[in-house]
Amino acid sequence: MARLSKGRKKVEIVKMKNESNMQVTLSKRRAGLFKKASELYTLCGAEIAIVVFSPGKANKVYSFGQPSVELLVDRFLGRDLPPRNDDDRQNHLIRAHRNTGQRGLNKEFMDMQESFHKEKAVGKSLLESGRGA
Repeated sequence: MARLSKGRKKVEIVKMKNESNMQVTLSKRRAGLFKKASELYTLCGAEIAIVVFSPGKANKVYSFGQPSVELLVDRFLGRDLPPRNDDDRQNHLIRAHRNTGQRGLNKEFMDMQESFHKEKAVGKSLLESGRGA
């Protein structure tokens, strides 16, 4: 009896030309990648952060992290964090939540400080032009 399916075939690793096929492949492989990362975290206790940027028109960002992407990125960038607490598994969620609010306030402060410096420079130039006139 002859086989009806062709079975698995080796896929050549080159960028796909058809955007629709590319999006389908991205979603399937992304799910597989995130699943493998979760398994690695569960089996070995490795802390993992993955960020995937979607190509093409969609231009979406997908992320996966165990214990959390924010916590691991902050640690990677060397930002000050409270010491890790293995006894309290929820501690990282509290820190991540607190850091999210703090990050927003820091950004707002930096924006205000930048606009203050711009306004100060404008005031200084007006003073100088007033003295010259």
